[in-house]
Amino acid sequence: MAGILTGRRMVITGASRGVGFEICKLFLKEGASIIGVGKDEKRLKEAEKFLKEIGDFEGVVADLEDENFTSKIVEKVEKKWNALDILFNNAGVMLSYGGFLEESDEIFEKTMGVNLYAPYKLVKALIPFLLKGKEPRIINTSSGAGTFDDIRKKYDIASYRLSKFALNGFTVILANELKDKVAVNAFDPGWVKTDLGGPNAPGLPEDSAKGALAVVTLPFEITGKFFKDGKEINF
Repeated sequence: MAGILTGRRMVITGASRGVGFEICKLFLKEGASIIGVGKDEKRLKEAEKFLKEIGDFEGVVADLEDENFTSKIVEKVEKKWNALDILFNNAGVMLSYGGFLEESDEIFEKTMGVNLYAPYKLVKALIPFLLKGKEPRIINTSSGAGTFDDIRKKYDIASYRLSKFALNGFTVILANELKDKVAVNAFDPGWVKTDLGGPNAPGLPEDSAKGALAVVTLPFEITGKFFKDGKEINF
């Protein structure tokens, strides 16, 4: 039986572990064809071996901090499909638990680089392929920590919060720019047990994957919104 993502071509970053890995598992079961991006070559190869048993998955080793990281991904997309239906900017980092005055410049720059600049660069690199896709979509993995309500009340994990707040803004502006061409939405995976979320998180990445599936199967006209567990939330 065909899955609800049969024939859908997808790129996802952070594919080798955590939420990204679980998204790949679920989406492959639903028929998607996936190019998964990961920084750690060994870990990505292990994930690729497992995921290939489920469906059409190919890994690309790329460090989102590298200036020209998009070139390998573009090359793979062009060769494999020459079009794209879903770009899932999933990879992210949280490197400090303090406020801005406690964080180093290096932490701030790396956090913004991975969480904001990398999605921006990948969108610009892959937009020609998305415009050839079928009801193409961009999903940016954000966080409740970057909502306006949260940043008004809290100053911890400052760089992370700011990066996600900015990513939300990027999502809304891009949705307006690409209206009727590409649907663009943000996704909150929740606080789950991953390397980023830690062992005390209440949720599981498998649950986040179900929320991700709900976002990519929304009606195409829904854009510029923020979703968690399949329900719209406030930016």
